[in-house]
This record gives sequence, C-alpha cells and structure tokens, in this order.
Amino acid sequence: MSDQPTILMNISEASPYLTGFCDLKCDYSFYYPLSICSVYPYSHTAVLNFTYEKQPNGVKEVLYNGIEYNVSNVMIFSPSIHFFDGGLAEAEIVILHESVSGNGSPLLVCVPITTSSGSIPNYKGSSLVSNMIKYAVEKIAMTESIEQTLNKELASVENNITGLNSEISDLNSEILQLESELPKTHEKRDIGQEKSVQSNIKSSYTNVTTITKDINDIYYHANNQLYQPQPLPITDYTLEFIIPISPFFSYTDTNENANYIVYGMTNAIFVDQSIIQDLSGIIMPIFKNPTYNDNDNIFPLFLNQTGATNFLTNNLSDEIYIDCQPTGSSNQQTNITTPTDASGIQIKTSSVQFLIYVMFFIMVLVVIYMFFAYITHPDKKNFSISSIKNPFA
Repeated sequence: MSDQPTILMNISEASPYLTGFCDLKCDYSFYYPLSICSVYPYSHTAVLNFTYEKQPNGVKEVLYNGIEYNVSNVMIFSPSIHFFDGGLAEAEIVILHESVSGNGSPLLVCVPITTSSGSIPNYKGSSLVSNMIKYAVEKIAMTESIEQTLNKELASVENNITGLNSEISDLNSEILQLESELPKTHEKRDIGQEKSVQSNIKSSYTNVTTITKDINDIYYHANNQLYQPQPLPITDYTLEFIIPISPFFSYTDTNENANYIVYGMTNAIFVDQSIIQDLSGIIMPIFKNPTYNDNDNIFPLFLNQTGATNFLTNNLSDEIYIDCQPTGSSNQQTNITTPTDASGIQIKTSSVQFLIYVMFFIMVLVVIYMFFAYITHPDKKNFSISSIKNPFA
C-alpha cells in the first residue's frame, strides 16, 4: 500500500454519502504512549513525515476489530486528503498503522486540521500539532540553508576544475604547436621532453578526476546526513492528544486494501493561520486542482456513533473478542469482553452473603426462643439464662 491516498472521499453524514452505521464492525481502541518525534526534512513534497518510535517493551498501541496495530508513520498533508461536507480542510494529520502480525490490512486514522473556531476545543492536540509543524518548518529551513551553501561551494569548485581542464587543453595545443616548430637536429631530445610533458598532463588529468570524485562523494554523504530524521524538542509527543474519544467515520479502500478511520470537522485540530501558511510553504497539495463531485465516494462510508475507546495494554490478556457473522446482509463484528476471573469473584461473594444470612437467622431464632421462655417462666424475678430449658434435650 502506498503512503499517499489516490481517492478523495467526501466525509459527511448526509445522504447519499453515508451508507450506514458500524458501531460493532469498526471497533477502534487505542493506547498511544509517549514517543520521540523526528521529522524527515524534505521540502516541496506532498507530505510532511514524522516518526513515532515503537515501544521497546512491545506495547500494542491499537486494537481494530480484534487486530493489533502499531504506528508506522505520522503524516501531515495540506490541504486535506478528504472532503468534509463538500469542502477541503486546511490540512489533515494521517496516522499510518501496520498490523503487529503483518497479516492485517493497513489502518489509517485521519483528523482534519483547521483555522476555523467551529471545532471542539482540543488544547493539547492544538499545541502538539502546532509545535510539530513549527519545529519541522525550522528544521527544513535549516536543511535548505545548508544545502544551498553546499551547492554554492560545489559549483565554485566545479568551476575551478573546469578552468583547470581548459588550461590543460590549451597546454596540449601549445605543445602540438611547438612540436611543429622544433628543429629536427635534436629529435631524440625533443621526443624525451614531449613524453615528459605529456606524462605531467596525464598526471594532472588524474588529479582533476580524483578531486572531482572526492568532492562528489563528500557532497553525496553530506546530503544523506541532511535528510536523516531530525529530532524535535517535543517532550510530550503522544497521539493520545490528537485522537478524540468521539464518533468517527470509517471506510475501506479496496483499491489499496486499507482501512480508514476519519474524524469529522467537529473534531478537527485547531491551529493559527500562520501555522498553515508556514506549512503550505514547505509542502505541495497531494491532489492537483481537486474538485468536489457528488459521485466521488466510490467506497461505502459508515459512521461509528459510539466512538473510540481508550485502553491500557496490560488488560489485553483479560479480554476475549468474538467475531459474530449473522446471516443476511450484515457482516458486523461484535466485541464481547469477559474478565477471566469474574466467575470466581461472583462465587466467593455469594458464599459470604449466604453465611451472613444463616448466622443472622440463627440469632433471630435464639432471641425469639429466649423471649418466649421468659414470658412462660413461672418465677420471672428469678429468671436467668441458665434456667432456660434446652429445646433439643
């Protein structure tokens, strides 16, 4: 599957875009721990790429329909890769997940980014995304500056090499001219001198070639170093701040064999206009001149009204997920969670309650028996517990 989408879907609850609901079929749970953020400093491409390092202890970050996923890449596009109610958002963050087992289809979780104030406030998400873009712009500007300096230095050296080659060529021409003018009386001596000069010229050519190769190698390695992921000073980098616990849309791109989770504009990440301007200056639109078309939605679009859930990965072992495939047209998947030790707790609780009831009942019987023994005793003044007859004797 390519990292970049090929279809521009319209995300909308209105007819005819929404096909139905998928609260069970598109069940999405996540737990994104803190990670280290780096950016690939490429400018004027269609996407801004960030890293999200996998956890060393094997933490599973996402469970989607019973399949475990981890984050593979974090991307930011501008403008968005989806239409939202017929219009494009200023940008969109897309989180690419790959299945842990390698057998599941890729999962892409998408959240629009906007400068409009109509979205639900998400201050942590807004701060995080703004910092990601701001620092990325700085890193890319620094990289471009270094690259421009290298290009200028390389161009200068190449000009010097070109000049040296020209001088050598002129020297060859002068030698040929001298050869035609030399007297033949000292032919042996002249031939020796000619060979010596030619050897020096050949040596100069070799030196020029070696210098050119060395300079190109240095330039190549410098460029490789420039485009390595550059770490960003973001200490609170977690996708938990970006993904809302809210209803979301879902569809499957059958062309790319990929599952999409897309949040609507009410859950968009809000950023300042200056952030979008900086972003637009370093990346290009993925789609050239996108136009809205009612027939763009070639894949069925579903809405999960329940929304995502957040879980801790140490509880994964205590859950059982059962796929239900009912007859008929529905293919919905039901997730049933059963604690492994629930039955034991229920049995213990019931036993304790039963024992308490029995003891209370016996105490009531004893009190009633003592009361009747007292009222039926002939000498109430001398009544004592020892005078009560044992009913079982």
